[in-house]
Amino acid sequence: MLITGIIGYPLDMTLSPRMHTAAFQAKKIDGAYLRIPVEPARLEDVLDALRVIGCRGVNVTNPHKETLLLFLNEISKEAEEVGAVNTVVFGKDGLSGHNTDIYGFRVLLQNADIDLAQKSVLLIGAGGVAKAAAWVLSQSNLHNLYVTDIITAKAETLAAQYGATVVHSNPLHSLLNTTDMVINASSVDLQDDVTPFMQRGSLYMDLNYKFPVKKHEGVRSINGLDMLLHQGVRAFEIFTGENAPVDVMKNALGINHD
Repeated sequence: MLITGIIGYPLDMTLSPRMHTAAFQAKKIDGAYLRIPVEPARLEDVLDALRVIGCRGVNVTNPHKETLLLFLNEISKEAEEVGAVNTVVFGKDGLSGHNTDIYGFRVLLQNADIDLAQKSVLLIGAGGVAKAAAWVLSQSNLHNLYVTDIITAKAETLAAQYGATVVHSNPLHSLLNTTDMVINASSVDLQDDVTPFMQRGSLYMDLNYKFPVKKHEGVRSINGLDMLLHQGVRAFEIFTGENAPVDVMKNALGINHD
């Protein structure tokens, strides 16, 4: 049996098992995708246990995307540049890390028909998923990239890596009136705190798919469900070596657009 899963803490809501289980069934793979809550202090022990039971690989969510770098024997070039992993493979030579969030975020932008050239973007959050988004944004010919985080040092580190500007909480509302796009990469639903202050014609993107999208006049809002799908597509291909059944995985998540 091909054993895979997702590790994080807490894992109060994750659609990944539904998506990957449907993919295994469609491809007639004898596989299991496990939901594995892992407290930070237990991470190393759980990785050892997964290796012992013959786990092929796991997806990784908060708070382990950056910490897992300490346990890797090999890391993809993109994941190393980003400084975070969300997919880990157990091999005979140890653990290898990948970042499929990069691919997922790229496809999200493409499917939403978002042109970032010469746009001003505010990125809220500076954790693992924000790092993947910032890596893609840095290659998008932006006019300005602003970064804010409740932990100022994290925002400063991420901003320094990509030549972005750190924004503190006090001037945040005034900045919202001039940015073309706000990306929420935090774990908090900020729609009611952010969208009322955004300029007409701008875009609010929440990379967390668990928050229902709310409508606010003049502001387009989308969530990260497409990103979840396509990072999962790439992870499935890494785990199995087979082409992912994208439509099956898409239907499992309830995504209806073409």
